[in-house]
Amino acid sequence: MIEQQVRIFTSQDGQAQLEVVLDQETAWLSLDQMTGLFDRDKSVISRHIGNVFKDGELDRNSVVAKNATTAADGKTYQVDYYNLDVIISVGYRVKSRRGVQFRKWATQVLKDHLVRGYTLNQRRLTERGIEFEQAVNLLSRTLTNQGLVSNEGEAVARVISDYARSWSLLQGYDEQQLVEVGIKQPNMLPLHLAEALKAIGELKQTLIAKGEATELFGQVRGDGLTSALATIEQGFGDEFFYPNIATRAAHLLYFVIKNHPLADGNKRCGSFLFLWFLRRNQALLARPVEQLINDNTLVALALLVAESLPEQKNLMIRLIEHFLLLKEPALEKG
Repeated sequence: MIEQQVRIFTSQDGQAQLEVVLDQETAWLSLDQMTGLFDRDKSVISRHIGNVFKDGELDRNSVVAKNATTAADGKTYQVDYYNLDVIISVGYRVKSRRGVQFRKWATQVLKDHLVRGYTLNQRRLTERGIEFEQAVNLLSRTLTNQGLVSNEGEAVARVISDYARSWSLLQGYDEQQLVEVGIKQPNMLPLHLAEALKAIGELKQTLIAKGEATELFGQVRGDGLTSALATIEQGFGDEFFYPNIATRAAHLLYFVIKNHPLADGNKRCGSFLFLWFLRRNQALLARPVEQLINDNTLVALALLVAESLPEQKNLMIRLIEHFLLLKEPALEKG
């Protein structure tokens, strides 16, 4: 436990006040602190903790950490601290009202910690002004509305943080976009409705076979999908309005998730079509798709798109484009 912060928790009855360590995107309490929180004998709490590990509910190596603590005798000892997963598990076992209060408090504090502490420092925020304020607001809303604290929350926060870091690196340069929208890739494979529907149909059958979807999944509702694909393919003369793979894929993910053109599964279908389109045009990307977009990143992007406000569309498009490195256009020979 290295980069830790401390928050004070006070129970509603005022009988328990704890210095709670925040580190590694979770909250930590010692055995003594848990004894005070739940108002039970140390032997009782210790037994419950042991049962959590004995029953295989949690892996001890993942949820216990050593932390240097100064005792009443002035000496420093290495003490076991238990993370929020353990605290919640013990709370269920002892049926403590304070435990419920602590869980709600810790969840909110960790969300704030993800937004303010883990993701973006104040310097980066002020460098880009409203752009970063929108990013942080989007992050906060996504974490709150989706109830994300641990793995998915970290992925969402990491996407915004990486975006912020890249914007900072561009300071002092004339280029102000993470992906140069002006790059033209004339050899892109187009987005045909029939091919997209066929791909969705294959995904649907796979998910139904796994028991993860119903017949409603992927059913077209109105002409939303047709309109979205037609919009992406639009152009004037020989010039496309969306001239490269990055901007096309970004708009594809955004349109399918935000416009809800399907009866069910818009986030999953949008994410699937996003990867499907990128793989079909792999030759135009600087790296294999799997190296550009991993599962956690894709989940995070889909959640951020779903929670974004209409006025944040440009922010979301840039955010998605950020992960899609294009091949440099070949230089024309003179």
